[in-house]
Amino acid sequence: MKLFVTPLIVAFAMAALPVRSSACTAFQLQSKDGANIYFRSMEFGFPFNSKALIIPRGTDYTGTAPGGKPGLKWKTKYGVVGVNVDIAPTIVADGQNEKGLAIGMLYLPGYSQYQDAAAAPADKTIGSWEVLVYLLGMCASVDEAVAALQNDVYVAQQEFVPLKEVLPVHYWIGDNTGKVVIAEYVGGKLVIHDAPLGTLTNSPPYDWHEINVGNYVDLSPVNVPERILGKFTSVNYGQGSGAIGLPGDMSPPSRFIRASLFSHWATPGETANDSVNLGFHILNTFDIFNGAIQSDTADQTANTKAFLSSSGQPKLVNTDTTEWIVAHDRTNLKTYVRTYNGLAIQVIDLAKANFDEPGLRTIDLQNDFAPEDITGRGKPLARPGS
Repeated sequence: MKLFVTPLIVAFAMAALPVRSSACTAFQLQSKDGANIYFRSMEFGFPFNSKALIIPRGTDYTGTAPGGKPGLKWKTKYGVVGVNVDIAPTIVADGQNEKGLAIGMLYLPGYSQYQDAAAAPADKTIGSWEVLVYLLGMCASVDEAVAALQNDVYVAQQEFVPLKEVLPVHYWIGDNTGKVVIAEYVGGKLVIHDAPLGTLTNSPPYDWHEINVGNYVDLSPVNVPERILGKFTSVNYGQGSGAIGLPGDMSPPSRFIRASLFSHWATPGETANDSVNLGFHILNTFDIFNGAIQSDTADQTANTKAFLSSSGQPKLVNTDTTEWIVAHDRTNLKTYVRTYNGLAIQVIDLAKANFDEPGLRTIDLQNDFAPEDITGRGKPLARPGS
């Protein structure tokens, strides 16, 4: 089956260009037994209606060149599991492959500028939204992914048709060794950053965020003892005093600081399973609920969120919410997903995915709030000494 990954069949009837926001956050943890696990939240300005996507080995893809022309053609070497979006159902916004390479695509508005469209060689060109599905299908490690970006593909500046604009993103890339790099296209050139923090959010570019961490070097998870100021003693009456001054807002710089600190402050789990649980708890601190981020814009509806029409009175509407969060255990090859409405954590075991079976397959994600009724499970209380 050959897949043309440009989603030309999807269009939005908009009278003006949309304004969107995105508040994605990514980081990694390592458990005491050596498992390397990536975590990421997905926020965007409209519902994605995502499903889990299984891409088997030997799947044919055709990338996109400027003007909607066919670009690079490839056949996947490795099986991939990830999360798609309904406006581009044959690709993943976040995923990992059977070799333990995981990649996330996060928004980078105002800074992303890809390679010159006029110079794009058709036989090497793909769109920014196709980078993940190419690298995950063809590369087994961070080093291979970096080499592929440098030598094998040309990411051209071009419109992503469903959004009617260039899709400005950068990429978190990590493998089962724990190595992480960030790939960005800024000023028309590919930039690769070694990422020892293992953290990524949104704009500005990665190197700015690393510098900004220096503004918070004094923060610590350790409570501050009392301070004597002349004849006055200031007493710590509560918990968390070592982190006073930690930025708590939902902007990308603040989330980068919290994700960097939290992921390194967290007590490592004994096992991969413990660390997956730990990572989801950390992600809970980044959860964006309906109403936490709003825009004052015209003619919004719950379904369009940050998409604008051309007229109407401004009104407050919700923009970003946490649509889903995902964890990729790159050591044990398992992918975990939780949706905004579903809350239950679901897992896909790549060892059981049968990547030899041809054809793309999707898995519906639990997306309804359905608390389990445990009323009938009552048991007699076991009293001490009885």
